Amino acid sequence: MSANIYNNPSFSDTPFGLKLQQTISPGTTSVTIPSNIKRVYAVCIGGGGSGGSSAQAGGGGGAGGFSAGWTYAANTCTVGSGGATVTGGASNGNPGGATIYGMVIAGGGAAGRGTSTAVAAGIMGGAGGGGSVDTTTARAGGASGISYTGAPSANSGTNVGYGGGGGIGNSGATAAPGAGGAGVSGGGGGGGNSTTAANNATGGAGGQGLIGGGGGSAFNSGTSPTGITTGGAGGAGDKFAGGTGSGSGTNTVGAGGGGGGFIAVGGNASGNTGGTGGDGGGGGGGANNSGTSGAGGNGVLYLYY
Repeated sequence: MSANIYNNPSFSDTPFGLKLQQTISPGTTSVTIPSNIKRVYAVCIGGGGSGGSSAQAGGGGGAGGFSAGWTYAANTCTVGSGGATVTGGASNGNPGGATIYGMVIAGGGAAGRGTSTAVAAGIMGGAGGGGSVDTTTARAGGASGISYTGAPSANSGTNVGYGGGGGIGNSGATAAPGAGGAGVSGGGGGGGNSTTAANNATGGAGGQGLIGGGGGSAFNSGTSPTGITTGGAGGAGDKFAGGTGSGSGTNTVGAGGGGGGFIAVGGNASGNTGGTGGDGGGGGGGANNSGTSGAGGNGVLYLYY
């Protein structure tokens, strides 16, 4: 007897006929599977990275990785938390944690950059974090991770990969920071700084994907700035929007929005505080000056059988 997958009118990543039996959040490490079940279809989503916080403009965090497939039934699991926030000048964000069940692995998103010290790349399909910028120096974003299936990484926001790379920071009279790269998981946007008082300053948008990356923050280092300073928007996920960046005409701070998650929208930035990534792995938005970066969204594990 033959089977046709297109008989399913509502196609999904899950094999037709299975039922979602368990949804597991960070903090749970044990799993109970009925004794007659020998194989499980697992959907793993890693935690998103948090944004960087800089004396000028930090980058957004990368989205957590996504993977799905059949595996043996296991009685243990790891579900990654989102990267924690950072506060105050010149701090890199924190990477998200990996989610693992049996033979299925989704890595965490990379941290957003906030200092002259480079951040580590995402792991196992996690997206890269965005780069930062000070008055004169633009810093590159981080690379995404190579998926455990062998799908390649992306080393910058201009390259599309399984996980998107982080966008570059940029500075100048008409600074144009890089957006995070698109992918299954979107990269974080780069920070932007205008050196001319009357010019606008913007942060790079987070990369789009099944899960969105966080937006970068913005700064105006011109004397008595009057230009509009706006943080980058978080990248949109497949079903949920990214958060908006903050900013104003007189405020030199514009924080980035959180990336849209797998199961929730990204948080909006407020003042100099970046937006939180959506639950399900969206990358946290970057923040700058004396602000607080956005936290990465927590990972999640779905078990079907």
